[in-house]
Amino acid sequence: MYLTSPYGYRIHPVTGQYRFHQGIDLRANHDTVFAIASGTAQIGYNNLLGIYIKISDGNLTCTYGHLSQLFISAGPVICGFPIAITGTTGRVTGEHLHLSISYKTQSLNPLYFLFKSIKNHEQQFKTP
Repeated sequence: MYLTSPYGYRIHPVTGQYRFHQGIDLRANHDTVFAIASGTAQIGYNNLLGIYIKISDGNLTCTYGHLSQLFISAGPVICGFPIAITGTTGRVTGEHLHLSISYKTQSLNPLYFLFKSIKNHEQQFKTP
């Protein structure tokens, strides 16, 4: 997967409107999606995100959109667990994964969150 649409202002590929994109889009081809945080999963569908999973643990919420197949149901999820397969549900121009992260009500750039998570993970397993 690679980044096809960054966090921040952009021209929406379907509507043509200049708006703030509160997540990132990653090109995908029926790829497995893994939980990047532990928490409680909520599953749903809407016209924009298509089939989605929201995983919340207190103030942090991770949203995964445009999914084609789910591996989990609502309830507890552990970080690193496979949760879904990417797809083309909802309003899309092609297959991709939409990932957004919010802390309380503030959206965060998922790339910064992922970078910090990887760095913390590397430090935990660093040998002296």
